[in-house]
Amino acid sequence: MPEKLPDHYDPTAVEQHANDRWTDPEPYAEADGVPDFDPDATPEETSHAYEYAVRAREDGEPFYFLDGPPFTSGRMHVGNAWGKLLKDCLLRYHRMQGRAVRARPGYDTHGLPVEVNLEQRHGFDAKQDVEQYGVDRFTAECREYVAEQAGVMTEEFRDLGVWMDWDDPYLTMDPKYVDAVWDAFATLYEEGLLERGERVVNTCPRCETAVSDSRLKYEERTVDAAYVGFPLHEADRREASERASGETANRVGGTLATWTTTPWTVVGNQFVAVDREAEYAAVTVADGAADRSDDGEDHTPASPLYVASERVEAVMDALGFDSDDWTVDRTLPGAELVGATYDHPLADRLSDHPTPRGEVAGADYVDTAGDGTGLVHSAPGFGHEDFERGRDLDLPPYGPVDLDGRFTDAAGEFAGAHVHGEGREAVLDALTEAGALLGTERYRHEYPQCPRCDTDVVYRAAEQWLVRTTDLKSDLLDAAEETTWYPAEARDGRFRNTVESAPDWNVSRQRYWGSPLPVWVCTDCGRDVVVGSRAELAERAGLDEPLEDPHRPAVDELTLDCPDCGGAARRVADVLDVWFDSAVASWASLDESPGETPRPDAWPADLVVEGNDQTRGWFLMQLVLGVALGGRAPYEEVLMHGWALLDGEPMSKSRGHVVRPPDVVAEHGRDALRAHLLGHEQHGQDVSLTSDLQGVETVRDRLDVVWNVVRFATLFMAEDGYRPTLALAGDADLDGAAGSAGESRNGQVLDRWLLARLHEVVEEATAAFERRAPNEALDATLEFLVEDVSRFYVQAVRDRVWATGGEAGGDTAGGDATADKLAAYDTLGTVLHACVRLLAPFVPHLSERLYGALDGAEPTVHATDWPDADTLGLPADPDLLADVDALRAVEGAVATARQRLGRKGRWPVAEVVVETSDPEVRDALATYRGLFAERVNAESVRVVDAYAERERVLNPDMSALGPAVGADAERVAEAVAGRPADLPLSVTVDGTDYDVTAEHVDVVERTPEAVASGDFERGTVHVDGTLTAKLRRRGLARDVVRRAQELRADLALDVDERVRLWVDTDDEPLRRAVEEHEATLREAVRVETFLAAPPADTREWTVDGATLELGLEPVAAATLE
Repeated sequence: MPEKLPDHYDPTAVEQHANDRWTDPEPYAEADGVPDFDPDATPEETSHAYEYAVRAREDGEPFYFLDGPPFTSGRMHVGNAWGKLLKDCLLRYHRMQGRAVRARPGYDTHGLPVEVNLEQRHGFDAKQDVEQYGVDRFTAECREYVAEQAGVMTEEFRDLGVWMDWDDPYLTMDPKYVDAVWDAFATLYEEGLLERGERVVNTCPRCETAVSDSRLKYEERTVDAAYVGFPLHEADRREASERASGETANRVGGTLATWTTTPWTVVGNQFVAVDREAEYAAVTVADGAADRSDDGEDHTPASPLYVASERVEAVMDALGFDSDDWTVDRTLPGAELVGATYDHPLADRLSDHPTPRGEVAGADYVDTAGDGTGLVHSAPGFGHEDFERGRDLDLPPYGPVDLDGRFTDAAGEFAGAHVHGEGREAVLDALTEAGALLGTERYRHEYPQCPRCDTDVVYRAAEQWLVRTTDLKSDLLDAAEETTWYPAEARDGRFRNTVESAPDWNVSRQRYWGSPLPVWVCTDCGRDVVVGSRAELAERAGLDEPLEDPHRPAVDELTLDCPDCGGAARRVADVLDVWFDSAVASWASLDESPGETPRPDAWPADLVVEGNDQTRGWFLMQLVLGVALGGRAPYEEVLMHGWALLDGEPMSKSRGHVVRPPDVVAEHGRDALRAHLLGHEQHGQDVSLTSDLQGVETVRDRLDVVWNVVRFATLFMAEDGYRPTLALAGDADLDGAAGSAGESRNGQVLDRWLLARLHEVVEEATAAFERRAPNEALDATLEFLVEDVSRFYVQAVRDRVWATGGEAGGDTAGGDATADKLAAYDTLGTVLHACVRLLAPFVPHLSERLYGALDGAEPTVHATDWPDADTLGLPADPDLLADVDALRAVEGAVATARQRLGRKGRWPVAEVVVETSDPEVRDALATYRGLFAERVNAESVRVVDAYAERERVLNPDMSALGPAVGADAERVAEAVAGRPADLPLSVTVDGTDYDVTAEHVDVVERTPEAVASGDFERGTVHVDGTLTAKLRRRGLARDVVRRAQELRADLALDVDERVRLWVDTDDEPLRRAVEEHEATLREAVRVETFLAAPPADTREWTVDGATLELGLEPVAAATLE
């Protein structure tokens, strides 16, 4: 039977009740849905409810959800929680749709985040500290740390109601997972998709390792950008001076002006890049021109100075020259500069620079319209684009900087200096001494940093292992086209651009805690030996058993025999990029290896859900391995959400700018937080919170309404012994109901309307989930419950469920429930059961509590079926929906007019006149006139094309009347105001006649004094507030009923408990109102008898100016006395 709920929604109590229900074995042991369910087999990390729900769907169509593994970074903020809650919501929906959902959570357990945390704990400043401490001790602590943090995160996710296989998460550090990683690497090697070669990589000089592009963070700062001049070689200058005027050649004289924000990279300069098609200017600086650069030095370059034509004025101004200090001798295309040679200004300070004489080359990365000079100083050893162009030019990259960011011995006098510190200043000084520093300017820009230690990275060329992503580019784009993205534009825009621009993927890292690079290199012949599993490694190394722990340093100690020469092969000391780990997850989370054939039946994943930063991360890296190893994308659908913002800014643990889930839960509960986060648009959009949690509070208020609606229903159902129905036997027979004023017929109309609205909401919510927009499903459901059920239907149905007498009939009802009441119960039962299930993916605790209160048949709401309109027998009635929408719009206008009259809704009005020419509104009112009159509490309702009682009167326009009349303007206005709109009009004031014309007045429409109006979209209502004695008595009687019901509530009486009532007043109209409406009072207050003398407790009110005193006592209590 239904359960009476407490008066107020208490999230803490509700959530505890749900958790108790989920962990109590008894309901599941006795349930019929899974006959052989054994609660004793439930893992400690999950719950009986979860295992039961999973078992109930185990024969359903498989649904493989792949969880993107988060870093084990410890306690999360609300932004971290949002993604997991979104996943949980979608998985709950698919379970309710009958799918056998695979929901194995994962954790990314390797990488710099873990190492840096341990280094900070020990106070380590560099890698050498780790070496001295011991790599074995360090990696053991890493393993312990991530296990601890994964446990913390699991508990926090579980606490928010996230249901996944928490007893069996996949961890990227697990030996079997490492097997899958090695298998992927080995397969790529065999397919020729791996290369050991030199590339420019982002290097953290503090962590001394490469850093992925997608992991970089950026800090905005202001630096001294340097203008550096490269003097063209003497032979080129001499040859240029000998050329005939107008002759074209690729030999020119003067100085190449370049600009850089990283002047230390000039050490590695090997060519200067220009745009072949752009126009350049040869600028001559006048002899003796004053150089007004900030440092006061003379930076006058050897003329001419070559600058892109578009940048001449800006560059010369930055160098401190006035416009009359320089002239443009001529312009020339960039192609004419190509091939010119120049002397490296620092060559004599470097030990062995391979390109002391550089050359001008064309390059497509030159921008002649933006910052700089339009000529780009290019150092293949220090820049991605420079490196690629340098390879085209057969220039071996020169980048004498070590992993720690310091110049090597090859940098000559700069050796040992850090490029971001003293090295930068030393290079600037050397350029000044060489006369090559043309000037500097303050420049604000973003610079990349290591995401884990906030150190500025260094771009440097180094030997790395790379996946040949560029060889797969066409296949990657084709595979991406076969996937479905939400939002769709993310795939076709942002993601496609990412794939098109993706370079070869550097997968090697120079660290300790990660999947070891499975490569051994022969010390004799240089042969690579790549292993694909621990078992293969054991066989090659002569071990009896595979390594239990394949991490460093144990794996480093193994030496393999070279298959070519028999020499000793030693492992390359690198570990793999953590993106490589997570990119294997679509196989490894299935406990399968990427190289195995045939493919696992579950592969590829049906759905992945992550934030928009993963277009350059997990989404891309998975696609690369999926295409390389499986011939297709490893996922069918991608739901990409945005960032979580706090007061408009991204949340950041390092800056302390976060809200943590426990802070929100303590104040508003888990479900309010879930509903707030899940109620935001998910398709690439950010979710916002404010420090005062206003948005969460708003959602909490809506959940209060949901609680009260169910409480209202179960309160009366429990009293009548009614068991809620889940589905209707068929559509209600409403023939003849149209136009009837009878309460039963009006009730049937509203019943059918509410069920038709439910049909609409179920269809809308289902469609929203299918297009991966659960926020729309939540909004539709809550809007329906708050606006349609609570504020409309429940208000209309109160009298029906309160009524007594008549035959109940049927097995689901008892007591004195009338047939009309049973119809209301059937409607409410169907609607609320369906809505509780619609809400279950969003607010699992509240839904569980309400489902139990509604006497649900399953042991948990999360094992029930998702509502289906046809299965529930819901009517589809668009005409009725349109009619009631029209009536509600008119009803809203009536409420506005009542406010203007100062007339409460409980008090009747004489007449409501609806002025409209809209056929739909007129038809709706004609069909449901009786229902409408009951809803607006009106004696009569009329529908007219034009409101005949409206008067057209004059309203003086003082801005026109004042100048025309002068000193008597106010008195003339008083005489004119409110007169019928008959013009022209003559007004006499103190014997003076004034003619009032249309220019002096406005014509306005006015309703009679007792009438107030309100507009709606398709017309206007006019409410006649004329209060006859009869209408006043009816209003007074309703006020008495309200006060008596307050007394019942104060005494906490049961709904069906009958009372004795005492009424006393000296006001004759009020006394007569009570007498005239005694029957109403008896029914509405459950009055058995009226008392002649006051009981022990009485209360006094003022009702419409009159004093009213009431007292009541329960009949049972009075009998005992």
